[in-house]
Amino acid sequence: MEELRTAEGLREAGTSSEPSSTGQNASRKRSAKASGRAGLRDASKARKRKKVFKARRRAAPDYFVHETDNDMLLIISNIGDGQERPPRKGAKRKHQAPAKKQQHVQRNEVAEGREREKGGARSAKKPTLGAQAEESGTATASARAAAGASWGERLPVEILVRIFQPLVASEGAVPFLCRAARVCRLWYGAASNPVLWQSVSIGFCWVEPGKKQPPQTEKRILSTLEWLVPNRFSLLRDFALCHWKSHVPFVLKALGESCPLLVYLKLAHCSGVTTESLSTLAKRCPRLERLNLQNSQVDASAVVSFLEAAGSRLRQLWLTYSSRINAIVSTLSSGCCPALQLLEVNTEIKQNSQHFQLSVEQLQVACQQLQVLRLLNVIWSPKPSPRSAPASPGFPQLQELCLATTSYSFVSDTILQRILQASTKLRVLDLRGCFRVTPKGLQELPCPDLEQLYLGLYCSANHLLLPSEGSHLLTWKWQHSLQELDLAGQNFSERDLEHAMAAFGQGSSRAALRSLSLSGTKVTVSTVSALIISCPALSYLNLSSCRYLPRGMKKVYRGQDDIHQCLHKLLASADEPAPAT
Repeated sequence: MEELRTAEGLREAGTSSEPSSTGQNASRKRSAKASGRAGLRDASKARKRKKVFKARRRAAPDYFVHETDNDMLLIISNIGDGQERPPRKGAKRKHQAPAKKQQHVQRNEVAEGREREKGGARSAKKPTLGAQAEESGTATASARAAAGASWGERLPVEILVRIFQPLVASEGAVPFLCRAARVCRLWYGAASNPVLWQSVSIGFCWVEPGKKQPPQTEKRILSTLEWLVPNRFSLLRDFALCHWKSHVPFVLKALGESCPLLVYLKLAHCSGVTTESLSTLAKRCPRLERLNLQNSQVDASAVVSFLEAAGSRLRQLWLTYSSRINAIVSTLSSGCCPALQLLEVNTEIKQNSQHFQLSVEQLQVACQQLQVLRLLNVIWSPKPSPRSAPASPGFPQLQELCLATTSYSFVSDTILQRILQASTKLRVLDLRGCFRVTPKGLQELPCPDLEQLYLGLYCSANHLLLPSEGSHLLTWKWQHSLQELDLAGQNFSERDLEHAMAAFGQGSSRAALRSLSLSGTKVTVSTVSALIISCPALSYLNLSSCRYLPRGMKKVYRGQDDIHQCLHKLLASADEPAPAT
């Protein structure tokens, strides 16, 4: 036997040491197969590398969100409902094992039963209670860690929308929502909610003011806006376009096609607004009732056509003075805007020396619902009314009248009486720069509860004949309701100002005065001290350029603490003895 084994070992050694042609072919085939397998592995790796990464889909939430009438969100669990529902037809049960696995389990159970009958000792050892507790604790910790790491993915979209709303209100929908949509899929879904796109302002983020963009940039801007309007602006209500020097008709056309709920449109520092674009927008947006065209180059004919198409529902209108403002005012006076509540006309930075005439009585008849009338820095004068004209009804709903100007003014007591003859609800009266108005004329106005009165003169008043008496007529009439008062630059005497400021310390109720400007007046230390003591709600006090106050006190005081420090300094200066002469 040993000799036979030795012979066989020598035979094997000989075959291995002397390779034949058949062995060489076999080795070549094996190497070819190995190289083929390596190539397949490399190809599979390359395919895996080229495979596009797909984000994991969010699991279906186990709750639903209900919005109540009290502006609250209720998160209600639906775990119990899901367990009671029967499985759908054709759906696999989650805890059902495959058929092959069940057969394998059954065979193992049969084998274990036979071993128990034979007295075998192959029973599995049960884990101890300590091990079970340790495993359960580890599982709970891992589950908590996973839940803490993925809390943002499980956040309800409705809650995220509520979080975005104050940010959109403070920073604007553009570009905040455009940036938030790039964070993740959850944020993209929340940022796509049309509720967040109700107020949009597009300006510097896309178009640099005063600079023409390259053609490729303009094409990309228009394509983006063309996609944005139908996909995000379905609930748009307020829209503002700022510093667009071209393509404004394209934007207005897109708004008319996709924004039926549009209420407010603002075109600031825009040019190229055509008559067709405004008329089309007026027809396709039935809820449009507020139009702001200030500081934009808009032809008067375009505004007139818009007023003729949508004037019956127009509530607020902002315009900038131009040489053709008379045509727009004539259209308003004809009665095309009976529901108008706000009318504002201002001028650009470069003032125009021309002035226009306003038919006050015709405007009062045509716009009975007017509440706010502002003619800011505009040189105007009223048209003389014919003697045969019927009595004017005035503006019975007017609450604010602003005729402030830094240039020449024609407003006098007579003109002011013609405008405010029936305005018993007036709360704000701004007459800054109207040097022709006197305290006697203001006292005769039918406004019992005026809250804000501005009479400051912020231009050179050396050549003007200003009244030196009468300021007390104003304060004693409205001391119960006046909250803001501006007498800057007026020529009232120190005695008259003392009598006027004493009105705020009279009466059973505390004075409501919060803001007072006495810049450039002849107010004295004792008058200011008594005023601060009698007005505890005062939070703004302007004493700059007051010639009768000591040095260091002629400045603006903001806040009650700052005003109280001013009072202490004034009292200390009053106690100091006068310097010897």
